[in-house]
Amino acid sequence: MTESDNFIEKMMREERKRIKLFQNKLISKWYWFFVFSILGLLIGYFISYYSPENYRAESTILVQNESNSIKGKEFFQDDIYSKGFNIQDHIGVLKSHSLSHAVVNNLNWRTSWYQQMMFYNHDLYGNESFKIQETGFENPTNIPVFIQTISDSTYTIRVEHTDELIGFEQKGEFGKVFQNDMFQFILEKKSDLILPENSEYFFEFNNSEHLALKLSNQLDITLDDMNGNLIIVKMIGQHSQRLVDFVNGLSREYIYYCLKEKNRFSVNTVKFIDMQLDGVVDSLTHTGNLYSDFQSKTTGLDPRDEAEFIRLDLKKLEEDFSVADRKVNYYKSLNKYLNDITQFEKIEKNLQDKFGEESSRQIIVAPSISDFSDPVLNNLVLKLDELTRKKEVLSYSAKENEPNMLILEKEINHIRQSLYENLTNSMIIAENDLASISRRLEERKKQINSLPKLGQNFTNIKRRYDLNNDLYNFLLKKRAEAEIIIASNVPNSQIVDKASIMSVDKVGPKFLLNMLFGAILGLIIPFLFIKTSDYFDNTIENVNDLESETTLPVLGVIMHNRHRKDFIVSKRPNAGITETFRSLRTDLEQVLSTFENKVVTVQSVMPGEGKSFISVNLAAVLALNHRKVLLVETDMRKPRLSKIFGCVSTCGMSQYLQDEENFNEIIYPTQIENLSFIPAGTTHSNPAELLANGKFNRFMDSVRRRFNYIIMDSAPVSIVTDGLLTGKYADLNLFVLRQRYSNKKQINYINKISEKGSIKNISLILNDFKYNGFDFLRLGYKRGYYNDNFAPNGKMLK
Repeated sequence: MTESDNFIEKMMREERKRIKLFQNKLISKWYWFFVFSILGLLIGYFISYYSPENYRAESTILVQNESNSIKGKEFFQDDIYSKGFNIQDHIGVLKSHSLSHAVVNNLNWRTSWYQQMMFYNHDLYGNESFKIQETGFENPTNIPVFIQTISDSTYTIRVEHTDELIGFEQKGEFGKVFQNDMFQFILEKKSDLILPENSEYFFEFNNSEHLALKLSNQLDITLDDMNGNLIIVKMIGQHSQRLVDFVNGLSREYIYYCLKEKNRFSVNTVKFIDMQLDGVVDSLTHTGNLYSDFQSKTTGLDPRDEAEFIRLDLKKLEEDFSVADRKVNYYKSLNKYLNDITQFEKIEKNLQDKFGEESSRQIIVAPSISDFSDPVLNNLVLKLDELTRKKEVLSYSAKENEPNMLILEKEINHIRQSLYENLTNSMIIAENDLASISRRLEERKKQINSLPKLGQNFTNIKRRYDLNNDLYNFLLKKRAEAEIIIASNVPNSQIVDKASIMSVDKVGPKFLLNMLFGAILGLIIPFLFIKTSDYFDNTIENVNDLESETTLPVLGVIMHNRHRKDFIVSKRPNAGITETFRSLRTDLEQVLSTFENKVVTVQSVMPGEGKSFISVNLAAVLALNHRKVLLVETDMRKPRLSKIFGCVSTCGMSQYLQDEENFNEIIYPTQIENLSFIPAGTTHSNPAELLANGKFNRFMDSVRRRFNYIIMDSAPVSIVTDGLLTGKYADLNLFVLRQRYSNKKQINYINKISEKGSIKNISLILNDFKYNGFDFLRLGYKRGYYNDNFAPNGKMLK
């Protein structure tokens, strides 16, 4: 394998090792996962138990294409009512805020009553204990007003302080006007209910706009099938009856909206004809009276044939003039209307503000009479109306500069431009025709004037009467046709399934789902905590942390001392921790096999890492192996071995180095055979000077000749230099690092000491290693092996 392949393989092994160590850490903290998962289950159950119930109501609406029964072809030469069908337009109307606002107004949801529960407000819709009667005063909306009954006739009203209002508490009487600077209404108690005293409820005056927006946002309107025309209207909320009423109200309002849209052309045509009939009826009545009077006064009069011929020709010209004049007026009216609708912002605002009202339907009116109908012009007018209505629907949900809206605007502008051009040409032609007919009519009138006076009068009266009568009959016929269309129209949509209490589904709270989510969250929290602590934790966790940070040899680990005894190897010879000291002894004998009299200095970087504990038990386990061992306490600043051995003598190493005592006077036997001990003696202001005065060198030469092992307990090397001075005389410097106490920076400090050569022959040992069930299996310490630690059933003895 190449060098790069070896490097990659090494990195992969290290990565697998880190993953396995992290897995072991997770499993070692199994009780965390257990506790938090149980806690998550309880929290999920608690939330589900105290959460309000949620229901789902739905209805089904069938949207059909335009009916082919009667489309008004009598009014237009082309099938202009055959428009494109888009189901998404209907969904947009159902979701519109304007439709929801109309439903809220129809249901008269001015107030909402609630009762405070522990974690939510219970909606009392349909079960209100009180009725509110407003007096015309504009009460503030969306402000909780708390009502507490005092007696059968009195109550207390309380409003808490808000940004808009200053809180107050005031008494009132049922059936009488409650009034202050902020509220004015009459509160009545329902006679069929008996309320306990001091029971408290609260209500809010609803803002219909805000309530409609909130309800429209709760709607979920989808297609039952993407290829079908069935629309499913769904809504989720806390009160089933409120949901049913709103969904059904929305469906009815939508059906009414569709029917109004379908009848809009015919209704406006009837209105146009009624406006024309008002003038025609008056004129017809007047000419009819004149004609009757003339006939009664001129009985037996027979006008000349020439006068009759001129009269008939004049009548036809006047009919043509009337048609031409109506056509010009129609073009002018349409042109004026088109000029008015250029202000689309005003029209859209009218649509939003007066949704559902008759005035909001007057978008583009194109009433046509078949005797001068222009198919091209009519199609353009209706196309513009269709696009305007699409823009109305799209404006409920689309933003101003969305691509669909911009494309629609361009198409509307194009249609309007074409309509202007066609209308201009048609108006020029119609005005020319009107001028031509007018000239011919003047010529005939001049001929009438040349007739005898009596013939002229008869001809004029008869002509005017016939003209008004024919026009009146024509308008009545067209009005009847338009009303037939209105009467025959049915909505394009129909409700297939209404929402009902029996069909309402309970959708929450979901106990199992909430408990499962709580349990999963309970597993995630400790995982994240362990992962985060592992990421930021710089302490030494196991032997692998040591091996990854240094190339110095690691002699092993010392188990956590759960027996709270310093002389653990003699007090508990069969304990697992004693076996770890035996393993350390074996490793030391192998490392120091080339040395006859072996000197081991037990070092540490920081206090509290357990070097004194390691020193005394290492010396003891070596002595138990029939070796002559001397334990020297060279930490003369804060000696601890003297306390362990119970040595109260003031004679020790510090006195020896000051030439106050000889060697034999500072050495003490111990209760362990073959183990001798030299205490630190009295503390000294500067032990480093004593260790460097040369006598410690002679001391080491002397003890090497008399003992097989010399174990020295030194001071921490990062605080004072004492340990570095004693370490120079050692065959092995054993640095103690404590699990989850020592950090990895200390390993770097030891590496620097080794690189500088301040002391040589450095090895490491990990102390206070806590059993987690996995690392010790790897190290060979199976649970239940040591009789001293475990009962026959495998449980740890305390």
